[in-house]
Order: sequence, then structure tokens, then C-alpha cells
Amino acid sequence: MVRVTLFTFALLIIGLVAANPTLQASDLNGGRIVGGYDAVPGQFPYQVSLRRPPNFHFCGGSIIRPRWVLSAAHCTISMSPANLNVYVGSVKLASGGVYYTTMRIVNHPLYNPDTIENDISLIQTVLPITFNENTQPISLPSVNLLSGIGATISGWGRSNTMDNGTAVVLDNMQYLTVNILTMEECRAERPGSNNIFDSVMCVSSPSGQGACSGDSGGPLAYNGMVHGIASFVRVPCATDVSDVYERVYSHLPWIASVAV
Repeated sequence: MVRVTLFTFALLIIGLVAANPTLQASDLNGGRIVGGYDAVPGQFPYQVSLRRPPNFHFCGGSIIRPRWVLSAAHCTISMSPANLNVYVGSVKLASGGVYYTTMRIVNHPLYNPDTIENDISLIQTVLPITFNENTQPISLPSVNLLSGIGATISGWGRSNTMDNGTAVVLDNMQYLTVNILTMEECRAERPGSNNIFDSVMCVSSPSGQGACSGDSGGPLAYNGMVHGIASFVRVPCATDVSDVYERVYSHLPWIASVAV
């Protein structure tokens, strides 16, 4: 019961960040995927920033079709299309990208906000996204990746770095190389937890490195495919416990039924 309570508290913190972001794209001065590295233009052409008016980054996502973006349900469950814009084509939050308005948000019908099961959503843009060297879709997984070394996470999430007591975000997209644990290893880290479903994957990185709130919905990529969606991360971020990503392979039939 104590573990569930702590987990729920962590999700409340992340949910509050997503629902009430305080960062505007023009007010950027530090922070990152904790312990990450600067991405260069075109390195992650599938990565998007989800924005709410007037211009607040609150979650990430991945382009998978000309009009479809993959993200996390806990990012979009309370959003309406009119209040969600998709920003693509730049590693900079404040410059260089292109905005697309949203026509439709589809959250997984079995998403459970209490357990964060089925934490996946699809966002349909009004106009097709124009592809170029800085904007490209990423392939969906062709195999169920049970473990792996050298996967990549990316995003603009907040870090443990504090500026006047407030977590901050760097203008430049950050990335990090991580490992995917087996389900046995993942569950061994969390004895008694009821939140580690077969439809998730645990992502391990050294202490001091990892995803943080604001990275939610963003991709975990391996061999040119998006295998994971950032679901719930360690709070505080970048500790020794792995982060949890929704397993995209588990949802391929649902994705195919929606993103047509």
C-alpha cells in the first residue's frame, strides 16, 4: 500500500506539470533530460513538442504518419483539440519549428488514470505534416523488444536543476542512451507493485541521468523504431530506479484501427 501511495503521489506531481505548465517557450534558461546531451538539427526528426496556449510545452510525442502523432494518454486525457498544438522540425523549443493545429485526440479507451495502464494516445493534425530533413515519421516496431542495450530517449523535460526554486527547461532538445530491462528485472526493482503490466517496459540509466516530467509522451527509439512512450518517471528524477515506458508493440492493433 505504501508503494502504491508513493507511486500515485509521483504521478500527481507529473500530472500537475502536464495540466498546468508554467514554462513558456520564450522563457527558457536551463534544465534538460537529466544528464543528457544536446541534440543537433535533424537528429530526431520524429520528435514533437506538444503545446497548449499561449505557447507552453508540456509533453512530447512522435510523428508516425503525415497526420498522426503518438503520445501518452496521461498527457492528453484532459485536453481538447482546440487547446493543443503540435510543434515539429526543430531541436529548439523557442525557434525554428512549425506549428500544426489539432483536429482530433484519441486516448486509449482502456486507459486507467489510477494505474496508468494503457498510457497511449494518438493526435491527428488538421493538415498533413510536411516532411523534410528535420521532420520525418518514425517506424512502429516490427518486433516485441524484450530487452536491449543502447536505446535512445529524447525530449525537453524538466530536470532536477533548480532556478530560484523552480525546475527549468533547456531550449535545446536533450537525448540520452539508455538500456531496456527485462520484465523480470523491472519487477524485481518494485516488489509488490501492481503497476508493471506486460504492456510496459522499464528503461534504465545511470544515477543522475534519465527522463523527467515534461518528457512524458516522448519516444524511446531503438533501431529506427519507436518502441516506447514515456509514461511515468522517477520522482525525484534520475535516481537508481528505472523509468517506465508504455510498450508500443502491445498497442499495434489499436494504433492501426485509429491512425488510418
